[in-house]
Amino acid sequence: MQDVEKTEIQRNTSAKRMRRRNRLRPLYFLVVAVLVAGVGIALSMTAFFNIATIEVGGNKPKQYNEDEIAHASGVHTGDNMMRLNKEEVAQNILDSLVFVEDVQVEKKFPDVLVITVSASHSAFNVVDDSGTLQVSAAGKILKNSPDADSSLPTVTGYAAATREAGQKLTSQDSQKDRIFQTISKKMAGGLTYPITSVDLTDKYDIKLVFDSRVEFEVGNWSELDYKITLAETVLDQLAPDKIGYLSMVGDHQCSYRDKSAVEQQTTAALATTATDENGMPILETDENGNPISPGTETTTTAAPLEEW
Repeated sequence: MQDVEKTEIQRNTSAKRMRRRNRLRPLYFLVVAVLVAGVGIALSMTAFFNIATIEVGGNKPKQYNEDEIAHASGVHTGDNMMRLNKEEVAQNILDSLVFVEDVQVEKKFPDVLVITVSASHSAFNVVDDSGTLQVSAAGKILKNSPDADSSLPTVTGYAAATREAGQKLTSQDSQKDRIFQTISKKMAGGLTYPITSVDLTDKYDIKLVFDSRVEFEVGNWSELDYKITLAETVLDQLAPDKIGYLSMVGDHQCSYRDKSAVEQQTTAALATTATDENGMPILETDENGNPISPGTETTTTAAPLEEW
């Protein structure tokens, strides 16, 4: 019987399977990573990082204790920190507590929420026919009352659009808002001579009073920051007991008139006004025959003028 030689046929199935596995391996790793991350996120949003402690610090207003501030935040122990929106927490406190000016919220993982607050302080009286609004430096209305605080600068002619405590002060005239904000920012930055009065009745003829003794006729709101700086430069050169009037001359100069000299001039002008037998002023006429009102200056003589 003839021997039959057996030959083994090499199969390449195993090699193809290995190549396929190698190609799919990165996909397997990606799927596993996504699953692990998903589980981690789910746990962090539910089982992990839940608030155990709410700490309240900072320059706290005397009107509220720590528990009241924490309650106003809307946050409770057990809430998840990962789900917490810090901006919303801060706004909750600002909306609820009138005498809080600023709020910072910090998450200290794994389970502590830190709330830092700053107290509001009255910085201005905003006065109109309806009464007085006491307003913070940031423009938050703190109090609506019939009486002004004599220790605070007074703002008139602002035309407040809202009078509710806790709301942001706004004017019926948006330009007056910008004017007030510029003046407030300048005052907050520190002035050598404090502004004690602001008159915005005519926004094209703004008047400021420095140190309760020198009235500054600013004119319009153009370059207001610069004009206030210029006024302070002039005040530095005046004696500290000077009482009078500053006014802009052009865009980059100031003039000063002493109050007593202005009053003497006015008195002299009135004294020279002729009267009839009944004591009534006799109206003079100019060269064109037009009457001149009593007290009107008819000469070029003026109170001593100093310019810078």
